Amino acid sequence: MVRSPLAPLLPFESFTYPFFDQQYTGDHQALVRALLGAENLTFPGDPHPGNKALYVHVPFCDTLCTFCPFVKSGNASADRVAAYLAALHTELRTVAATRRIGQWTLDAVYIGGGTPSVLTVEQIAELIGVIRDAFSIAADAEISFEFEAKSVDEAKFQALAELGVTRVSFGVQTFEPNTRGMVNLTASLDQVYAAIGWSTKYFTNTNLDIMVGFPGQDRDAALLDAQVAARCGIGSVSVYPVDYVMTLPGWMDQIRRGVLPRPAGMAERAAMFHAARAELMGVMGEQNMYCFGDPTAPPTKYMFGTLYGGYRDEAVGVGTGAYSVMRGLAYYNDADERTYVQRAGAGELPVAASMPYHAYEKGLVFWPKRLTFDLADLAVLSLEEALLPRIDALVAEGLAAVDGTVLRLTEPGKLVYSGLMGSFFTDPQQRLYHRMVARLDEQVGDVDNLDWVAGAAGRGRLGALNALPGAATTRRSLTVVPQ
Repeated sequence: MVRSPLAPLLPFESFTYPFFDQQYTGDHQALVRALLGAENLTFPGDPHPGNKALYVHVPFCDTLCTFCPFVKSGNASADRVAAYLAALHTELRTVAATRRIGQWTLDAVYIGGGTPSVLTVEQIAELIGVIRDAFSIAADAEISFEFEAKSVDEAKFQALAELGVTRVSFGVQTFEPNTRGMVNLTASLDQVYAAIGWSTKYFTNTNLDIMVGFPGQDRDAALLDAQVAARCGIGSVSVYPVDYVMTLPGWMDQIRRGVLPRPAGMAERAAMFHAARAELMGVMGEQNMYCFGDPTAPPTKYMFGTLYGGYRDEAVGVGTGAYSVMRGLAYYNDADERTYVQRAGAGELPVAASMPYHAYEKGLVFWPKRLTFDLADLAVLSLEEALLPRIDALVAEGLAAVDGTVLRLTEPGKLVYSGLMGSFFTDPQQRLYHRMVARLDEQVGDVDNLDWVAGAAGRGRLGALNALPGAATTRRSLTVVPQ
């Protein structure tokens, strides 16, 4: 009997895959060193090596957006930044010198944060120089750089172009002034539009992000943001739903206390997201579930070609809290800045947790985000018996369609894309997923209804640090470094 092909809509969708099993213990650094010291894994007769990507995390920001769950800190001194960069350079060289990564030719490099653009041009040039010296990079590699409108000027964009950066992206999130103030987006709209103008002057591959479902935001406001973004002159626009499970606990507490407006319900926020998608699609082409621009442009190699790619697509991350996902191994770095600087600077792999796991199903888990999946992979990865019945059931329900050897998400399927991701979790990953949901249920009540005023003891701290199994042991890793 085939299980129901459609899982409930996930209460959070901003995840890397596979999920980490926090019960897996041992010498994590030794495990990572051993597996990075091994040969690359290949399949006999498989012509597709997969994408190889590098993520570089720069955690510093001028100001901190109140909803952001990523590892970051504000008001860093020049000495702190210099110490971090020195350790980051060492980690880059350490990782690149491993047997496995040393065999890679990078298809994508993504410098993110935090806010990499707070670095000086000289610091950026040195960082990119270390990357180029340490790694083999494909001639047509995508090199992405995240920026923030307050920390750029025309000279910095010109320097990025001269350094070989091929893509720039930044988060506007919303153009509405009151909402921007509510979430501490402090760049002025004049700075935002200036950054758009400079970025498109020096780059053809440009992107801005907007988010849908902020506290107090309604459908009209979400549509207006999409309209403005689509017509602002940027090359592509990415729209994401606000993921309340993965935001910071303090922000959630402000909502419960009434300091911030109560957000719309999950179903209404989903409807707002799809309305914004439709608005963007009317002006720009659909590239994947989130991104709109030139429909003939390839998907971003790092995000949708690698991170949301298939089993063959591998990414290694460096910097505080950075994740690495590759064949047979997933791990992430220590997120405490001081500990990271000490460990990485000494040439140690600053691993916080690791897990051996072959996520053969990864391509189908993230297929709803990419919109297509190459069915030939089922035979290559020996997934036909396990997963073809689920695919057939989705096709029978009209949520997917087969075009030759390509599985495509249909318009009805797009409306339930997060549930489709959950439909392809393996049993061990389902176990971890349900442990996460159980923890959230315990802390905030019914996560499907998002009971914002849940009154039971311990229900006041919904957020990223509680979404992980064994969250009590990882609490320190997601705190902002004290000044």
